[in-house]
Amino acid sequence: MSDKRDNEPEVNKEEEAVPEERRAVHTDINSVRKNERSIRRMKRLIALLVVVLVGIAVYLTYPYWLPKLEGIFDKPASTIHNTADFEKGNFPIQPTEKTSNIFIVGNELMTADTHSLTFYDMNGKRLAPYAHGFSNPMTRVCGKRILVFDSGRYGFKMFNKKGEIYSKTTDDTILTGSLSENGTAAIVTDSEKYASTVLFYNKEGKLIYRYNSTARVTSATVNEDGKGAYVCTFSSVDGVIYSQVHQLDFSKDGEQLVSDNIQTLAIDCIANEAGDIVIAGDSGIYTVSPEGKLVSGCEYDGDLVTFMLSRKCSAVLTTGGSKDMSKLIIAQSGADDTEAYRTSDCPTSSKCVKVSDDRVLLLTTGEVYSYAFSGSLAATADIGREYINIGYYDGALFLAGKHGIDKIKFEM
Repeated sequence: MSDKRDNEPEVNKEEEAVPEERRAVHTDINSVRKNERSIRRMKRLIALLVVVLVGIAVYLTYPYWLPKLEGIFDKPASTIHNTADFEKGNFPIQPTEKTSNIFIVGNELMTADTHSLTFYDMNGKRLAPYAHGFSNPMTRVCGKRILVFDSGRYGFKMFNKKGEIYSKTTDDTILTGSLSENGTAAIVTDSEKYASTVLFYNKEGKLIYRYNSTARVTSATVNEDGKGAYVCTFSSVDGVIYSQVHQLDFSKDGEQLVSDNIQTLAIDCIANEAGDIVIAGDSGIYTVSPEGKLVSGCEYDGDLVTFMLSRKCSAVLTTGGSKDMSKLIIAQSGADDTEAYRTSDCPTSSKCVKVSDDRVLLLTTGEVYSYAFSGSLAATADIGREYINIGYYDGALFLAGKHGIDKIKFEM
C-alpha cells in the first residue's frame, strides 16, 4: 500500500486551483451582465411608466390649462403691411351687370346679380354665366354649391360651377334659406297653419324633413354632417322679445332640445367646433351649451352693422366703440370663458367682415385689416379706393366696388 502511494505522481495544487478560479471569474461576469440587463429593463419600464403617468395627467387636466394657451400659436409675431399692388390682365373685372356680391366657390370666383350667377377663374377669366330667373334673388354659398331663392316668392334653385342642379317651388312664400357643407338646403316659409315652416332638402333636391313651428322662425342652420339642424325662433313676452334655439334630428320626430330664453332677436346661429351654439342677435352675440343653457354673451354698445358665423370663429361688427370708432367682436370656438369675446376698436367706415383661413378680415374705406382669432392685428393693406365687399383665396384678396372687381396679393 505504501509503495503504491509512493509511486503515484504528486498533484500540483496550484494547477488544480486554476480551473476553479477561471470558473469563478466566468460566473461573476455572467452575474454582472445579468444584473446590467435587469437594470436596463427596469430603467425602460420606469421611463415608460413615467410617460404613461404624464400622458394620463395631461389628459385629465387639459380642460384647465389648454384654454390658457388660446391665441398663443395664432398670435402674429408682428403686423404685416401689404403694399396692395393691383393685379393687371383681366382685372379689374367688369361684370355685365354691376354688383358687389362676390363669393369664393371652390377655387373659382363668382358674382351674383339680379339676373344670373357668373363664374371666373382666379386670374379673372370669365367662365360661364347661369341665369336664375328670380325677381328678388338671395344667394347662399357653402363649399362648391350655391343656393338661390326668390325672397317673398316661391322658387329656389341649387347650382354648382357646372350649372343648375335642381329647381323647386314651395306652397308658401319663402322668408329665408341656408345651405350646409354636404349640400342640404333649409328653406324657411310662411304657413297658413303655423307661424313658420322649415323645409329641408338633400343635395339631390329631395324633401327629407319638415318642421312646423308655433313661433316665428328667423333662421335654420343644417349641421355639418347633414343629419340635423338648429332653428332660431322668437316671441314676445310682456313686450320683450326673446329667442330660442331648437335642435332637430332628421331621423326623429319633434325637437331634441330647446334652449333657454335669450333676450334678443336671434338673426342666425351655428354649432361651432367646440359643440356650443353661437347666436348672432340684434342686440348681442351669445353662446349656448350643447345642453341648451345660456353660457355667455356680449351685448353691443351700438347698432349691429354686419356679422359672419363660422365653426372656427364668429365675428360681429357694430357701431358705438370708442369715440369715432366702431367695434369688432371676435368669438373663437373653444375659448376660455374669460376670453370668449375679444373686442377691437376699428374705424367708423368699417362695412364688411369675413372669416377666412384662421383670420378675421375687416374692410374699411381705403383699408383692409386682418385679425388673428386672438384679436391681435395681423396684417393691413392700404387699398386707396372705396370698396363694398371682399373675398379671400390662397393669398389673394378680391375687392368689389362700383368700378369693378380688383385683385391684390395679401399676406396675413
